Amino acid sequence: MTNTAAKAPHLTRSAVAQQAWPIMIANAAGPVVGIVDATVIGRMGNPLLLAGIGLGAVIYAIFYWGFGFLRMSTAGLAAQADGADDQGAVQAHLVRAVPLGIAIGLLIFALQIPLMIAAFAIFPGEPGVESAARTYISIRLWGLPATLGGIALMGWFIGIGRPRRALYMQIVLNVINAVLSVFFVLHLNMGVAGVAAGSAIAEICGLIMGLYMASREIKARGGWRNAALTKDALLDKAALSKLGVTNSNIFIRTLCLTTGFSFFGWQAANQGADFLASNHILLQFINMVALVLDSFAHVAEAAVGSAYGAKSKTRFTRAVRLTSEFAFFAAIASCLIIFAIGPVIIDLMTTDAGVRETAKTFLPYCALTPIIGLAAWQLDGIFIGVTHTAAMRNAGIVALAVYIGSHFILYPVFGAHGIWMAFLVYYMARAVTLAVAYPKIIKAIDLSRADRVFD
Repeated sequence: MTNTAAKAPHLTRSAVAQQAWPIMIANAAGPVVGIVDATVIGRMGNPLLLAGIGLGAVIYAIFYWGFGFLRMSTAGLAAQADGADDQGAVQAHLVRAVPLGIAIGLLIFALQIPLMIAAFAIFPGEPGVESAARTYISIRLWGLPATLGGIALMGWFIGIGRPRRALYMQIVLNVINAVLSVFFVLHLNMGVAGVAAGSAIAEICGLIMGLYMASREIKARGGWRNAALTKDALLDKAALSKLGVTNSNIFIRTLCLTTGFSFFGWQAANQGADFLASNHILLQFINMVALVLDSFAHVAEAAVGSAYGAKSKTRFTRAVRLTSEFAFFAAIASCLIIFAIGPVIIDLMTTDAGVRETAKTFLPYCALTPIIGLAAWQLDGIFIGVTHTAAMRNAGIVALAVYIGSHFILYPVFGAHGIWMAFLVYYMARAVTLAVAYPKIIKAIDLSRADRVFD
């Protein structure tokens, strides 16, 4: 190994921007799959189909985001290995993570019938809405193994400081999805099945592209390290234990987060098709903003994790400060943009008058989300980078309890507006619970014990 702390470049604002913009575009491109699906179906003028896509997306998100730990743990662990200049460990994290994602996707696909029965028991909809949602989910699940493998691969690219590779994956995925969705729906009249099939095929193509780039990245770093890829190395008890603890904690945290968003979707479904359809549109704004702001959190993941692997507390502090500065100004800009052009985008996404009116009524809550959620997203990145996952787990549980409690206080008083108010409280609770644990990270960065597991 070499002394990475000595040779690592000094983090500058220019470097943060250069790292962030590919992640920003790649992350922002992620929700484009949902936006394209919603727009293609929304232009058909049938609110039941659009509501079905919305309900289907909420349920599919449980499968998709529930295993977001694949990206997070891979990013943090790969960043630490890269900071320590341990290329064998960098490769081992890739070889462990991607097959794990594919295997989980295959298991969910095999169990889809009981899982969907349970999902629709929790999220019931009108007959037409539920029928469309079932069609959408059953077809999209064909692409889930590639989706989860791709999530892990994107985390690896971000962790080793190669965000442009993640961007290229998303470009391939979204171009293919847009072309196929339009072709299947407008030319083959496949309806909901068409947009779902286009998304599934695009996810598979995105993973293939990512694996090709990963092989080129490893070649550029000197090729495969055979000693690091032996059975003993890949099944190393200490490494697997750390991976298991990290993944399990992030899984619980992500499960809490997914439960919170699913609860929000459940309450929206109880308000009728117009409210559910409008919420699906507004959630596309939030997803877009969240993933744009997450670009700075992802830069923090890589920079903080690398600093930890290199045993440099100075680099850690600077990474937190510079990435947070960028995130703050991006949040302000996102809020203003949603206020300014949100109504125009809503009109483009649907032709139904009721859905348009409802979406515009609740748009202000959507516009406030970037400012209120900024701290939660940024702290997530910092905690992931140092794999301080026990605190993330505990914070996720407490924040979820606060959110659900606030909903049952606000909804009886403010009605549908209370649903959105409680949702904003959820973002604040996520930030506060992580902020309480943040001083422990500073104390825990002991430069003489940089290999310590924070759990």
